Amino acid sequence: MVHFLRIGALLGGLLVFAGCSTLAPVDPQTSAPIGQATPAGASATATAATGTEAAASNAASAASAPERVDPLASLPAPTGRPPQASAPVASLWDRIRAGFAMPPLASPLVAEKERFYLQRPDYLQRMFSRGSRYLFHIVEELEKRGMPTELALLPFVESAMNPVALSHAQAAGLWQFIPSTGRAYNLQQDWWVDNRRDVVKSTEAALDYLQKIYAMHGNDWFLALASYNWGEGAVARAVRQNQARGLRTDYLSLKMPAETRHYVPKLMALKNIVLRADELGVALPPVPNRPYFVTIEKTRPIDLKLAAQFAGMSVDEFVALNPAHNRPVIAASRNNQIKLPADRIDAFMAAVERHGRANRAFATWQPHTLQPGETLDALAQRGGIAVAELREANDLRPGQRILPGTRILAPQRAVEDETRVERFEGPRVYELVERPAAYHTVRRRETLASIARRYGTTIANLKAWNALVKGVHAGMNLLVRPASAQTLLTTEDGDRRVVRTRTDEPRIMHAVLRREQAAPEPQEQAAPAAAKPSRSARPAARHAGAHKQGATRSKTAAKKVRAADRDDAAASAPSRRPAKRANKRT
Repeated sequence: MVHFLRIGALLGGLLVFAGCSTLAPVDPQTSAPIGQATPAGASATATAATGTEAAASNAASAASAPERVDPLASLPAPTGRPPQASAPVASLWDRIRAGFAMPPLASPLVAEKERFYLQRPDYLQRMFSRGSRYLFHIVEELEKRGMPTELALLPFVESAMNPVALSHAQAAGLWQFIPSTGRAYNLQQDWWVDNRRDVVKSTEAALDYLQKIYAMHGNDWFLALASYNWGEGAVARAVRQNQARGLRTDYLSLKMPAETRHYVPKLMALKNIVLRADELGVALPPVPNRPYFVTIEKTRPIDLKLAAQFAGMSVDEFVALNPAHNRPVIAASRNNQIKLPADRIDAFMAAVERHGRANRAFATWQPHTLQPGETLDALAQRGGIAVAELREANDLRPGQRILPGTRILAPQRAVEDETRVERFEGPRVYELVERPAAYHTVRRRETLASIARRYGTTIANLKAWNALVKGVHAGMNLLVRPASAQTLLTTEDGDRRVVRTRTDEPRIMHAVLRREQAAPEPQEQAAPAAAKPSRSARPAARHAGAHKQGATRSKTAAKKVRAADRDDAAASAPSRRPAKRANKRT
């Protein structure tokens, strides 16, 4: 049975496709129905049943659901199709055991991995409890494709069933897709979302890939699993090498890295633990044989915290079901689906309706261009959040000195057009990067020429910077790189380039920074005062503290520069945010 919920004009146009039943709330302003029915089968991936339905009802209604189009339908069907239960199964663990279809693996490593897991009962329990949110969906998808349910345990091996796990090789999500393979299987990865972490989308991609490599290796699941870990090309080469030597080509006979050698035994050890849990004294957490979550399609943006609040969940609980979203606002045009516990839907929809009737904004995070004199601290305070949260939301590094003209997402107390966030591609950041002066102590036999070569400069520069008339002598402290500052622009696409370079004493740097903060706001797509001064203008600019940027500066701006020179006051640095949490694959 395919259940699908769609949020319409107020995030409230709810259409539930469960057999023939359709619910359509009304617009609080006009009392007219909101939204229109979506054609049957409009979303093949939006699958979930309400938490109160019995498993028998699920099976009976499945026959009337729209047939799923399998992009790999032409591939050979996997051998050992899991048996279909003839009666309702109370526990999902029983259903998983009934679908086991892989042969035993005759390797002592299996027993070794069993001991590893059994000696860590707390770790085992955390994995199984975390996986209880996702297992039903994975088992459903496996059974639809006729694949063995041992594969439902593979995310325990890959990521310890952690959807935000990230490996050193940048593999992400339950199924640990590296970026290139994720893109090959249509898993969107950008500033807004990373669908390698989306439970539904990544599961579909992983099973597509497993079916492909299963067929590629002659319907051998052990070789397919080795390919999933090591790479299909690497396994194929190992098979050809054994064939050329007249050796067996099964999984246990191939020469492979230690990680791959231990990979399949880990899965088989978990299978044995689930199969003999009572005998081994393992208390599996109760997992009912029904969907844990439902998928909702929305047609407008909504703040992530607000969505969690509507569902009566903490932000951490909400993110556990929606880990693909990178930002504090969920933009409908990037990933228009959110997942909620099946038993929270009624409360969620009631909260959405109340919020809409009160004419309150659903998406308060909106694009904002930093004005002259405006700081991140002040912007965060106005939005009622910590500056660390504002920095993290926009991927601003700790210690970055952000300049006016920077365009970021920020919470707004008054929102006139919530859809503006849909047109935001990513931050456009101007920052001041200062480099301190560098000095070199002259050693015996060193000359100006050798020192200039070492530091990539010229003899003329060294003489000018140090007011030298003659050469150098041992023990002299020589300025080899003056203090400098650059204005760097990071565009929405992540491109990073210098838009202005300054070299002068620190007091002049501070004066220029003061001038930038007082300058009029630039156009959104233009760098603030980005044009470089002509060669003839640069020396005068360094001494006067004012560059020419293609136009004559007003008298008012010149006065501000001179006042800043007199004050010699440094600009205050923005607050730092804590480093992002690094998640590693177990």
